Amino acid sequence: MSQSLPPVAPSVTAELVAALSPRLSKRLDGGVGKLAGLPVVRDGDTVRIALDDTTALELHAPGGVVRSADAIRCGCLLAP
Repeated sequence: MSQSLPPVAPSVTAELVAALSPRLSKRLDGGVGKLAGLPVVRDGDTVRIALDDTTALELHAPGGVVRSADAIRCGCLLAP
């Protein structure tokens, strides 16, 4: 099931962008564009985006909005 991505609070976006290395910052716009074409599944307040067969990005969006950086989790190798 494909659905739209939830909005992210501006303060969360600013925090995440500020934490990126210059190399990753340059790739940000292209990465966001790729997310738009990926399958999105909503389960209650959690939105899951399948990045590939083994990796998913999870957004916890109570009330439909991602309100903190802690509400974003990724199973990728770069995840903290």
